[in-house]
Amino acid sequence: MNRKTFFALPFILLNSVIIFAALFKGLQISLGYYPIVGLKDFSLNNYQQVLAEPFFQKSLLYSCYLALTATFLSLIGGVALAFLLMKVPSCWLHKIINLPISLPHIIVALMIMQLISQSGIVSRIFFQVGWINGMDQFPLLIHDSGGFGILAVFLYKEIPFVAVTTLAILQQLQLGYIEVAKHLGASTIKIFFSIILPMIQKTLFTLFIILFCFTFASFEVPYLLGNPRNQTIAITTYELFTQADLTTRPLAFALNLVMSGICLTVSFLSLAISRFLPGGRKIW
Repeated sequence: MNRKTFFALPFILLNSVIIFAALFKGLQISLGYYPIVGLKDFSLNNYQQVLAEPFFQKSLLYSCYLALTATFLSLIGGVALAFLLMKVPSCWLHKIINLPISLPHIIVALMIMQLISQSGIVSRIFFQVGWINGMDQFPLLIHDSGGFGILAVFLYKEIPFVAVTTLAILQQLQLGYIEVAKHLGASTIKIFFSIILPMIQKTLFTLFIILFCFTFASFEVPYLLGNPRNQTIAITTYELFTQADLTTRPLAFALNLVMSGICLTVSFLSLAISRFLPGGRKIW
């Protein structure tokens, strides 16, 4: 054991104990053992309920929709922006791109609310120039069923994050292969899919896991900008946990562990798929 590992060991052990103790307690309550409210029998009823009831299913599907949409659009936009940054080496442009990364999600959510809500800045401008006769004619972009405002916040935050991360990888790659391919007559699309994409594949899959898990479990942005009829899994869990009726807490813990299980499953599947693509390495 080297010196750095020795000094880090107390920190690792302390955090491991806290994390595993919390997981054990959550699993225990989710299985129905919650003596404080008289529940002392272990069962899978809470998991069956959160997976079978339409309300919880709708919450899970809506969270998956937001997470997948935000993640794929962020990856596509971020990669495109990274190539733009490579071709336009402007320090001011780089500083502008880095700005959204430093802002908390809740601040961006409030900015989006002030910008594109029916009483926001854009609707007022449209009203002043005569494009709409009343602010109620402005499209409902906040608290809508499609989650446009939520997606706008995620894209504003995550596209620059993907761009900066991908740009750092692109700048370290050996681009001689690209020059050779150009001299051999390969098209730009062929070069991207055959050379560049395999080189950044592992980074993109890592970013996919990070963005999906974060957006899937996000609470503050859907809570501020979401539609009450379309709740994400995080909001549903929060409402179950904060109800005066303590018997709903086992459901909240079960739903929370289901959310964690989905994130773990998506992460392992993404890593497995990445191994079999051209930029990965087969392990079986």
